[in-house]
Amino acid sequence: MAHIGILKNCELFQDLPDGMLQTIAGLARTVKFEEGDDIYQLGDDANDLYLLESGRIRLSMGVGNRPEGSGSVIMPGSVFGWAALLEDQPRRVATASCLEDSELGVIQGARLLALFDKEKTAGYFVMRRLATMIARDFISVLSV
Repeated sequence: MAHIGILKNCELFQDLPDGMLQTIAGLARTVKFEEGDDIYQLGDDANDLYLLESGRIRLSMGVGNRPEGSGSVIMPGSVFGWAALLEDQPRRVATASCLEDSELGVIQGARLLALFDKEKTAGYFVMRRLATMIARDFISVLSV
C-alpha cells in the first residue's frame, strides 16, 4: 500500500481529500526492484501506474537516435507509467529501468479508472492534471 504522505506530495494526486487518497492508497501494492531491473520495456502492456516511493528510475524513450543511457530520471514522489490511464493505449512507449534499488507503489490502471468513474470530481481533477503533465513532458522532449 502506498503511503498517504507520498500521494499528498505527488503532483498527480495532490490536493485530493484525505479520504480519496486513502482509497487510492488501498489500491496500491508495494513492489521492490533492484538496481538494473527493468520495471517495463518499450512495447510491454501498459496495465499499471507507478508511484516511486524510494530510489531512482530512468525512462528511456523508444524514439529517435537517443543512446541507451539517455532519458528522464524519475525521483521519489513521482508518478510514471501514465499510459495505463489512457484508453486505447495498450503499450509502453518507453523503458523504465532502476538506477538503484527502488520501492514502488503499483496501481492497476483499470482499478483506478473504475474508482474515477464512481468519484467523478476526483477523476476530473486527476485526469486534468495528467493531461498537463503529459503536455509538459512532450514539450520538454521536443525542445531538446
